[in-house]
Amino acid sequence: MNGRCMSGRRWVVAGWLTGLLLMLPAARADGVAEALAPHVGKALDVVELGTGRRFVRPTLERVVERNGKTESVRIVEEGQSRPTSLSLKGITKIVADRETVYEAEATGGGAAGMRGRVARERREAEVAASHGRMQAAGVTPWPALTAAEHAAEVGRLKAFVDEVRQAFPRLAVAETHEFIVVTDIPAAEIAPYVASLDSMHDLLCDLYGIPRGEPVWKGKCLVVAFRDEGDFHAFEARFMRAEIPRGVHGLCHQSSDGRVIMACHRGDDADAFAHMLVHETSHGFNHRWLSPERIPNWLNEGLAEWVGTQVVPRSRQVPAKEAQARAFMQQTGSLGPDFLTAPNIQPIQYGISSQLVKFLVLRDRRKFAEFVRGIKEGMTVEASLEAAFRGSLADLIAAFGGTIGVPKLQP
Repeated sequence: MNGRCMSGRRWVVAGWLTGLLLMLPAARADGVAEALAPHVGKALDVVELGTGRRFVRPTLERVVERNGKTESVRIVEEGQSRPTSLSLKGITKIVADRETVYEAEATGGGAAGMRGRVARERREAEVAASHGRMQAAGVTPWPALTAAEHAAEVGRLKAFVDEVRQAFPRLAVAETHEFIVVTDIPAAEIAPYVASLDSMHDLLCDLYGIPRGEPVWKGKCLVVAFRDEGDFHAFEARFMRAEIPRGVHGLCHQSSDGRVIMACHRGDDADAFAHMLVHETSHGFNHRWLSPERIPNWLNEGLAEWVGTQVVPRSRQVPAKEAQARAFMQQTGSLGPDFLTAPNIQPIQYGISSQLVKFLVLRDRRKFAEFVRGIKEGMTVEASLEAAFRGSLADLIAAFGGTIGVPKLQP
């Protein structure tokens, strides 16, 4: 009798607890949805799968939960309109606002997860080896910034933008994952130019072996683009303390603390403007890669011209410069005065630098990246060229001269 009564009481208590639990909201056991909630409707930095595939700058459309646990995320890839659903089981890492907001347990993921971990470990080993070479050469790498430090720098850039807009009220702000663009050029007109900046960023990431989505800039790169040349000069004089000669369309300011600000005016040639945007901001990218070590001017300008032709192939500026430069080399038999050592090469030498960079890239793209890396890690130009291409500067110039009909080309 007593046993039956106790059993009845247990069922009553159990039923009461069950009812109470049903009234409570479902517990989110994994915490993933909470971490991703602030980023719904916004661009993530990267979503990395266990296979090693990376979705760069996708928009997080939705987080799907079942029984209190995150089951999948739905994203829209950059440049696409249709969403893609990704099971959380296949995701190894999600980064947003420069911060890892989700990372799978190291032991999960099977063979696919192992491939992803191996790729990350290889990348970490490469970074450590690069830092070791820089330390041996007495070079200080750019510091790795935390998410909070990136956000603080973006905040400082936006405060600077507010000051600039007080002086130039017509300026509007457009922001991408990597750039803050401040301009008085109409939004519909500036949009393709902004897209070319992102293309430049991705091209150089691919060239140098930087996984897309990894931070390069300190915060972001600021681009200030004016319609009128007079406003450009007024901005440079007031805010950058620079006197710019007439005829200069753009300038990339690269600070010793890592900040990059590029300013320009549109001019009358749309393709030339697009090329100039890419050319100048690529200088800032090369400044921010690995360390503050400077690459020689001929290489810096040649890279910028080459990148411009890749991103804006319709621009005819570089082919025209190269034709003039080829004629110059054929007439003089040389690269011109101090080409390899000048702090600023002469206008006719821009076409030489772009052809020389193109020659090296076509010869071996991977070795070319190693060549630039070596200089950024503290090697001399000669030593880095020898290490990457197994040849001297004299060998390089002779081989290049042979391709333009000047087999005895002189430095």
